[in-house]
Amino acid sequence: MKLARGPRPRPIRLFAALFLVQAMIGFLNQIMRVDAIQAVLSAGIPFIAFDRDLTIVAICVRLTIAIIPVALVWFLASRVARWLVVVFTLAKAAAVPGELASSAGGEPVSWPWLATLALSLIGAPLLFTRASARWFGRKPLHARRASD
Repeated sequence: MKLARGPRPRPIRLFAALFLVQAMIGFLNQIMRVDAIQAVLSAGIPFIAFDRDLTIVAICVRLTIAIIPVALVWFLASRVARWLVVVFTLAKAAAVPGELASSAGGEPVSWPWLATLALSLIGAPLLFTRASARWFGRKPLHARRASD
C-alpha cells in the first residue's frame, strides 16, 4: 500500500475530524469513570480479572481501535477502512434499543454516548460522497505511470 497523496476533499477532512472527536469523547468519558468501566468489563468478561491498570489499558485499546480506521482512510485512502467505519457505526446504532431501554428504567441517556453516536452517524456517510468516492478511486502515482 502506498500513502495517499494530494489534498483530502472536504468530506474526508470532516469525517476525520468528527471521528477523532467522537473517539476522544468516548475515551474521556471512560477514563473519568474507570471504576464503572472496570465493573462493566468484569461483568462482561468474567474470566479476565480486570484491575484498575488493565481497565485503563482496555480503555486505551478502544481509543486506538477507533483511531485506526481514520488513519487508514487519511493516510492510505483504504476502501476497506471505509466499510469498517460503516460496520462500527452500525454496531453503535444497534445499541440504541438497549440504551433507550435503560433510559426507560429511569437512567438518563448518556450524553457522551449520544454525542458519539451522532458524530458517527454524521461522519460515516461522508465517506460515500461523490468527492470522497473520487478520492478513494484514485490510483497511486506508480500505478498511473505503469498503465500510461
